Amino acid sequence: MRKHGGIIIITFSLILALSCAIYYQEDIIIANLMFWMISLPLFISGLIIRTSKYEFKHRGKRWVSIYIFFFFILPLLIYLQANYDDFKRHTFVDEHFIVYEPASGILGDLSLGVFIILIALFACRFLNPELKRNRLLNIMIIGTIILLIGFNYLMFSDYRGIHEEKGLVSSNWKGEKHIIPYEEIDSVYVEPYVHYAGLSNTTDETRFVWKVTFQPSNQKNKVVYHFPMMLESNLEQTIEIKRIAMENDIPFIIEKMSQKTLKWFDFDLELEGLDKERYYELFQVNNK
Repeated sequence: MRKHGGIIIITFSLILALSCAIYYQEDIIIANLMFWMISLPLFISGLIIRTSKYEFKHRGKRWVSIYIFFFFILPLLIYLQANYDDFKRHTFVDEHFIVYEPASGILGDLSLGVFIILIALFACRFLNPELKRNRLLNIMIIGTIILLIGFNYLMFSDYRGIHEEKGLVSSNWKGEKHIIPYEEIDSVYVEPYVHYAGLSNTTDETRFVWKVTFQPSNQKNKVVYHFPMMLESNLEQTIEIKRIAMENDIPFIIEKMSQKTLKWFDFDLELEGLDKERYYELFQVNNK
């Protein structure tokens, strides 16, 4: 009976902790108060009731560390990164942006890599509390935090997007803005294809994707935007790109799908519950 009571308390604390993690975006202060003052004490109490004070003293530290990582550290890191991205978006993006990307090139994408490394370091620290050389790991975590803050500060002005009125906009880390007006674009080419899941990545999946390529008239370098998922927002952005191209008399060319690509296109449309007729027209698919 004592063990069952402990399991019930632990389950309730897990539900509460998950609710706190989800509530971070709404009110981080309330979420933290609920976690530290209610959820975590309940979890510790449940562990003690389910086992014993002696067992908790010897094995409980690991479970508490895991609990703190998944329901405090991880949500906090995601919250901070998401708020940085939102602040950056609101600083540079107005209502006339059709597409916005927080990085103009590979250098800007390194921020995500550093962020993932930081999560991995925290995971090593909290999922293995008995790990030796914790001091070295702590120094690495602090160093990575400083690196990420400095890198994000340096790359704050780095972004690119498709502006309804101005054209293709990009800004580097120095804040130097480059704009290609629609008058200087020869064509827009849409290439639908199938992204096949990588065998080495268990989270990857085979899916329908597409890319939109802008060919400037006076430049060799093409400007490419990738749409890696079948989302309504991505499809609507592509429709907006088509509209802008038509308004500016820019040829909007869509590559014909193979039967295999069309099969995945249909499958993902049904999976997402999207309007077939609307997006068949976008990709010029014969619905007969």
